[in-house]
Parts: sequence; C-alpha cells; structure tokens
Amino acid sequence: MKFFVCGSFDNNLDVMRFKPTLVSDTNLAGVNDKNAEKKKRNPKNLERESNKEAKKSSTLLQGCIEKLKNKKSNKHQQMKGMTKTFSESLEKLNNRQETLVAKVKERLKGGRFRFINEQLYTMSSRKAAKLFEADPDAFYAYHEGYRHQIARWPLNPLKRITKMIKRLPKSLEIGDFGCGEGQLAEAVPNKVYSLDLVSCRNDIITCDMAQTPLKTHSLDVAVYCLSLMGTNLNECFLEANRVLKVNGFLYIAEIQSRFDNVTQFVRHLLAYGFQLIKQDFKKMRNVGIVAKVPQITLKPCLYKKLGSLESYCFLPSVCTSCFKASTKTLINVEDLTETMPSY
Repeated sequence: MKFFVCGSFDNNLDVMRFKPTLVSDTNLAGVNDKNAEKKKRNPKNLERESNKEAKKSSTLLQGCIEKLKNKKSNKHQQMKGMTKTFSESLEKLNNRQETLVAKVKERLKGGRFRFINEQLYTMSSRKAAKLFEADPDAFYAYHEGYRHQIARWPLNPLKRITKMIKRLPKSLEIGDFGCGEGQLAEAVPNKVYSLDLVSCRNDIITCDMAQTPLKTHSLDVAVYCLSLMGTNLNECFLEANRVLKVNGFLYIAEIQSRFDNVTQFVRHLLAYGFQLIKQDFKKMRNVGIVAKVPQITLKPCLYKKLGSLESYCFLPSVCTSCFKASTKTLINVEDLTETMPSY
C-alpha cells in the first residue's frame, strides 16, 4: 500500500495523507472469481451443495406427499361418513315403508274380520256354513282377527271353561261347538269332539252347529264359548239337548251385553230342558224338535260408527254359564272390556 503526497501550493500547508479503505470494484470482482474458481475446483464443496439441494427437494417432496395423503384420507373419511348417513337414512325410510305396509295390511285384515263377524251374527248357521264353503279363506281370516281381539281382553273365557272342565272326571266326553282352532281339545285330558263350520285340523268335525253328526245322548258336556252367533239359536239349543245325556252339562260363555234380560234367557232355556243351578245349567229332561219352545235371540255384535271411525261396540263383560240337562250356571266372569284394535 503506497502513500502519496499532495502537491504543496503553500509552504505553510500541512501534508495530507490518504489511505484507501476499500478495494476497487475491479479488484473485488477478481477476488470473487478466484474464490468461485476455488470452490468449483473443490469437489467436497460441490458434493455438499448437491446434498443440501437434494435434501431440500426431498423434504419438499415428502411434504407434498403427506399433504396428498392427508387430503385423500380426509376425502375417504368424508365419503365414509356420507355413506353411513345415507345407509342410515335409507334404512329408516325402509323401516317406515315396512311399518306403513304392515299397518295397511292390519287395517285390511281388521276390516275383513269385522265384515265376516257381522255376517255370522246376522245369518243362520246354515248360511254361515255356505259362506265358508264358498270362501274357505274367510274362516282363517276371521279366526286371525278373533285371536287379535281376544289378546286384548284381560281374561280369555275359554281358559275359565277349561278350568271348570278339568275339575270334572276325565271319563266324561265333551262336545266343543264352534271350536275354532280346537284349543279346548288340546287343553283338557277328556275326549273332546271339536265341531265347527270349517275344519283347520284333522280331528275337527265340519258341520252345522244346529245339525251335528253326534249320536243322541252321547255327550256329558256341551260347550259354547263365544259361538252362539247365528239367528237360529233355538235349533242349536235343541241340538244340544239331543246330544247331551240327562244330567249332562251345558257350558255357555257369551258377551253379557248381548242379553236384554238374563233372567228371561234362563227361563227360556228351562223350556229347552236346561235348568239353572246356582249359575250353572243342568239338563233335566229330553225335549223334542216339535216341542213348543220360546224363540231365543241374542243381540248381534255389530259395529257402530263414531264420526268417520268404525269401532267395536262396547262389550262390558262375559258370562260363563253351565246348564245341567234338565240344565248347570251363569257365572259372571270378570269384566272383559273389548277395546278397539290399533289398526
């Protein structure tokens, strides 16, 4: 580094000395070029730079891949959630449709049961036999509705009659008139002749309740459990008198609201050869078909309309009667309120 002295214009002036502090641009560029050349010539530096760049690129690439994975996973979770929600909604819709279809079917079944029930109460047993002969499915439709109805009662009268029969000697023979599905025969140890307008089992006898194939004086007990439905009840009671032995028993379970006057009903049955004992009836004598007997009628179970709704008539209770044949009893069973099914 050289110092230079400025020319003196005046002898009294001091000498000024300058020292350069920065390298000139030309020299600096030269120095950088030299350093760059050194770096280029140094393979370790090149390798380090290459590794740094590769590491940086790898990190960036790894980050992009993770983002794509997360994005794909989120989309998958969203699709899974949407699929689950859709499946649940579809299942609810199907359940609603199935419930609606079931309700419609129940309404149709209930309507058919009510129609058949009214027909049976307002026609003779002979016409009822022809009705079921022409349409056998009507019998099964009726008894399906009947089961649905009885299930809503606090007490099934057939169970009460079953208990009464189980107290009797096992040697007594029973006739179940209007047996339906023949449940009494399955519930007691006695010999039971099950009779109805249609046979749903091989052991059930198909016949008109006013004209059965049973032999005269062959039964010890005759049962009518909610089966006094025809308009020709007088013929049914004469048939019961024919097939029962003297001192045989006649059990009747019927809706109490069907009787205008229970006392009069008991008096009429006395004319048919059945005597009321306590509240059971016992057969005392034989009565011929041509005998002068009073006409016995019971009110049918028809259905009333309340507004636009069709409902069951109110049936407050069931009477279980046993007549002894001159006639054993009208036993008042607990109230059986017949409620409208939820069709």
